[in-house]
Amino acid sequence: MQQSHDFGATLQFGTVAAVDDAKHAVRVTLPALENLQTDWLPVVSLAAGGNQFYALPDPGELAVCLLDARGEGGVCLGVIYNAADAAPAADRNIWMKRFSNGTVIQHNRSSGQVSVNTPGDVLIKSGGKVTIDCAETETTGNLLVSGSLTYMQGMSGNGGSGAAATINGTLHTVGGDVLADGVSLKQHTHPDLTSGGNTGAAQ
Repeated sequence: MQQSHDFGATLQFGTVAAVDDAKHAVRVTLPALENLQTDWLPVVSLAAGGNQFYALPDPGELAVCLLDARGEGGVCLGVIYNAADAAPAADRNIWMKRFSNGTVIQHNRSSGQVSVNTPGDVLIKSGGKVTIDCAETETTGNLLVSGSLTYMQGMSGNGGSGAAATINGTLHTVGGDVLADGVSLKQHTHPDLTSGGNTGAAQ
């Protein structure tokens, strides 16, 4: 006699009760099934092979699950916004990733702006070279360069309430000069009290 199979499945909504960080899985409490708590259900991911994506819901979030006919196995399709957890934006042009610690990564396809806002540190680490290709770059805070600084198109600035530049160590110039209000360090002269004329240029 040929064995029959029941391939039915049900869509259920429930609350995330527990999270398994290592297995990327959750257990969900289902009100429609007398608050039955599911077995561990894998959470659907955008990618899980060579390219991988890792993101888990928190306990208490409203989950959508696809379960087998007996309710013993299935998957968590994801979580949805609801009255308790409202959507963080109301603009279809915005892609946003918002974290519970206040960090927000956002792209507005209407303006083209990409923003990263975080209360913590940001680390960019590369085994090669990092290139910033733009018309203008602005740094609003202090800037520390631990390695050698090379610039190709000159340098200008002001000192605010202090000196424009303070250098600890020897300053070398090659093939150029140092000017202070138009006075050349290399070419300036001094009155020669002995001859009554001027001294020669600095050597």
